Amino acid sequence: EMNNFAKIFFITSTIITIIFFSWEIFLMPNVSLKAKSNDQNIHTNKGVDNVKYILLYEFPKWMTTVRLVPMERKCVVTTDRNYFGDISQFDALLFSGQSQWKTNFPVKRSPHQFYIFTNLECPLMSYHKFSMDPQKEIYNLTMTYRRDSDIYWPYGFITNDNIKYQSEAIDVKWIEPIFEENTDPMTIEIIEKKNKTAAWFVSNCNAHSKRSQLADVMQKVIDVDIYGKCGPFNCPRSKTGECYEHLEENYFFYLSFENSLCHDYITEKVFNIMRYNVVPVVYGGANYSQHLPPHSYINTNDFQTATELANYLKFLQDNPKEYVKYFWWKNYYKTIVSGKVYNNLCNKLHDYTSSSGNREQIKSYKNIKIWWKKDQCTNKHKIQFV
Repeated sequence: EMNNFAKIFFITSTIITIIFFSWEIFLMPNVSLKAKSNDQNIHTNKGVDNVKYILLYEFPKWMTTVRLVPMERKCVVTTDRNYFGDISQFDALLFSGQSQWKTNFPVKRSPHQFYIFTNLECPLMSYHKFSMDPQKEIYNLTMTYRRDSDIYWPYGFITNDNIKYQSEAIDVKWIEPIFEENTDPMTIEIIEKKNKTAAWFVSNCNAHSKRSQLADVMQKVIDVDIYGKCGPFNCPRSKTGECYEHLEENYFFYLSFENSLCHDYITEKVFNIMRYNVVPVVYGGANYSQHLPPHSYINTNDFQTATELANYLKFLQDNPKEYVKYFWWKNYYKTIVSGKVYNNLCNKLHDYTSSSGNREQIKSYKNIKIWWKKDQCTNKHKIQFV
């Protein structure tokens, strides 16, 4: 019987390894392997293989399809609560604060088990009722887009050999802008073919940030083509790559306007477009200088009024030599959209185990609601909508 189990375990581990090391493979929603229900056998096997088992306990469906990258250490990520037959055998449980949960917390919890609060949306767009939590000090770790999280989970990041993907809120030392005359000929060719000013993909027309009002004022000065539910233009999500190529071929600017003005909240609206030769115009609550190279974007907060901003975009469109300077950074940095969040989580769990076998000796958040929401968002925008 154990030989059969060993064979099953070997085959399944091989399959999981192949999946982990394939960049384009999505996180599997379910894992078929189910360990024996005998506690002694489970602990013995876990000790021998030195694998950390991570359960996505309550997650929106789309968040279970986060792309995996090769892991430096051994971890298994699954949504299958019956993986062991005993939920307390998992090393870590991830709880999403992004949606209203339909189920309660597990009744049983082992001393070694980490409860991790996760969220990719900002507090204003989070609908979890923290009153459902059985106790305040239930979470040991946080995994969010905020840089002060235990496991940093950004929508994307800009990197080179000198910038590490990390959660510490340090000052990033960017290279000073280098405006060279000999710009990439392909970039010049792309710019010369552009004939439209700005585009915006948007589906939430009444966002907390009042971004639509900002765009309305800008449209009095320049043309802004709005795609999606809030405008007359359309480009289906099923053709995302083609949509961005269309932007690169035709538009000088893309409006990367966030739905909320929250600390560190920079979504894929920014990082996706930075992979192309289009300059993002950013509007949000983050300190963009800590996330993006200087002179790689246009920050609405650098302008007093929306009209002044629109006139500057018009100036750049009419002066290609000034416009092309916003692409200097592409010779020194690269944009990463698919992150290493599960790899970082895996490393963190292994590090904690090597220092202490008991999660109660690590830490717990006294009040996750306060940590998540207090002083994180504002409804005050610096730029005037005139």
